[in-house]
Amino acid sequence: MSVIPQNPDVIVIGAGAAGLSAAKALRAPGVDVLVLEAADHIGGRCVTDTTTFATPFDRGGSWLHSAMINPLARIAEQHGTVLHKTDWDRWTRLHVGGQERSPADSAAYAAYGDGMWDVINERGGRLPEVSILDAMPKGPWRETAACWVPMMVGGDADVASARDSHNYAEAEGDWLVEGGLGAFVARLHDDVPVVLGCAVSEIDRSGAGVRVSTPNGQVQAAQVILTVSTGVLAAQTIQFTPPLPNAKMQAIASLPNGLLNKVGIEFDPGWQGASTGEMADYHPGGEQFCSISFGFYGTPLAVAFTAGRFAAELEQQDPGTATDFCLEALRATFGADSLKNVRRTDETAWHTNPLTFGSYSYAKVGACAARGVLAEPLEEKIYFAGEATMRESYSTVHGAYLSGLRAADAILAARASKGAGRG
Repeated sequence: MSVIPQNPDVIVIGAGAAGLSAAKALRAPGVDVLVLEAADHIGGRCVTDTTTFATPFDRGGSWLHSAMINPLARIAEQHGTVLHKTDWDRWTRLHVGGQERSPADSAAYAAYGDGMWDVINERGGRLPEVSILDAMPKGPWRETAACWVPMMVGGDADVASARDSHNYAEAEGDWLVEGGLGAFVARLHDDVPVVLGCAVSEIDRSGAGVRVSTPNGQVQAAQVILTVSTGVLAAQTIQFTPPLPNAKMQAIASLPNGLLNKVGIEFDPGWQGASTGEMADYHPGGEQFCSISFGFYGTPLAVAFTAGRFAAELEQQDPGTATDFCLEALRATFGADSLKNVRRTDETAWHTNPLTFGSYSYAKVGACAARGVLAEPLEEKIYFAGEATMRESYSTVHGAYLSGLRAADAILAARASKGAGRG
């Protein structure tokens, strides 16, 4: 085990986008920061796999969402990073209820999907707290389109808050980063030292500062920035002394860590069934649903997405169950010969990952204010960061990144008010 440096000014728990951005911002003015990460890699829920396929595969966060207002997109541009600005709104194939639907049906479905979020967000801002499902417009494609909701917000349409969706700052552009978003985030913070494989078991704020317990020993600091997911907080794998206040626990319970899983599907380069930017949705019935996006980075890599309760159900079965479902979607949509062109596949399993217990947070109906409660520091000792604490950019990598900067700014302001010098 690595020896943990003792008595830093600030301990950052978690080396995802939030923890890394916080640490980098604190280190710039000379604050002594220790970053502890339970996994054997940095990036958290934003990590690029470069070994499974010929093309980089982001197992978690992959897109620069709302690219026109996304600070990571501006940084990527400044660094000269290649950005793939493919339009990912081309629903070209639709298979619903055991039937391949016509191009006209696909167009009508796409039109419903394009317009439904405007209605959801308008009703979410105007009506008393309702679910996204209750805010969705009526129409023949409502049931299938509702299956898209957990892919966007993490939670199923009948339990996720429409007001939370209303609060989200949406802008044009969902861009991919050459080489993978996880790899880009890692490069952006490659000057931040991190102690890997070091899970935190307790945070004790009962004394003058904060004491953190790990398998490598205990370490003391004036402040802690905590960036773990609401799934980890809800599982109480980290103990707090004294316990977290009731309001904080209620906020955690109100912001479950939802689920989006991926199945990477790499085709032979000669397969011509779909081109870059095309999408195929498969909905045999009920909550059974996947959406396949083709041509990541203009290569033969496709990614199939499952989300919400159905994704959790698939994940809890034997490994490969989600892959089998998505390959059946491929067969039903493009024919059996399409399977002969599949070189290799791989699937993610975020729901049962003990370091995340899910993918990203959603607010339950009536609970979108919980994001602000979760973000509030405790006694100027524990500062909370991560996408779940962001009112307008939750569920995104840039939201996590911004939350880390916010926590760092708050600590720098607190230190300045107390006359603390450089670390």
